Amino acid sequence: MAQKLTKTWSLGYIIEHWTRVIAIAVLTFTGFYIHWPFIAGGLECLLMSWMRFLHFVAAYVLILGLVVRVYMAFRSTFDADWKDFGIIRNIKNIPDSLGYHLFIKGSHKDYRKYDPLQALIYLCVAAVIVVAAFTGGALYQGNIFGFIQAPDSFLWVTALLGGESATRLVHILSMWFFIVFVLIHVYMSIMTTMVNKDKTLTSILTGYKLKKFSK
Repeated sequence: MAQKLTKTWSLGYIIEHWTRVIAIAVLTFTGFYIHWPFIAGGLECLLMSWMRFLHFVAAYVLILGLVVRVYMAFRSTFDADWKDFGIIRNIKNIPDSLGYHLFIKGSHKDYRKYDPLQALIYLCVAAVIVVAAFTGGALYQGNIFGFIQAPDSFLWVTALLGGESATRLVHILSMWFFIVFVLIHVYMSIMTTMVNKDKTLTSILTGYKLKKFSK
């Protein structure tokens, strides 16, 4: 089997990916600060306002990124990949994928773009973004710099979850989900690159990875 560089990601997918990465990084840092202001120096009020503002903006960027990604899954002229996220088919193939990732099997089936675990986890990421958005909206109070007012549209979320403490817990857990996901995602990308020698890790920068083909 020979290998050749194949375009896997278009510029649109690359931009969407890294925009989401930056948004999650900003949300995590500012979220930690809002929960536990760890930078002092006499400007706590101003700094907290900036942190809340950046948290607010990054949240909107992340939500918009999800909307764009869903649109691309159905309407992209490069690769409309919505069929790769079929839940029933991916669940059926979990044993094959899990066996490979746990080093029980030496190989797995040939999947078009994502293996079943990847596809299902990415669906979970989308769901957690929605949960984080709703719980964040429910927790948001007051205003930022005096002109961004808190909406009352998410008060039903607090009532549904049984109070502000539970809402805050769910919101924090969503952050930890993203942290764990990113760590596993980077590890799996590195491992796949090292095992398959297919440039998986750099493909999200260049758009190209090595794929096997029969001579």
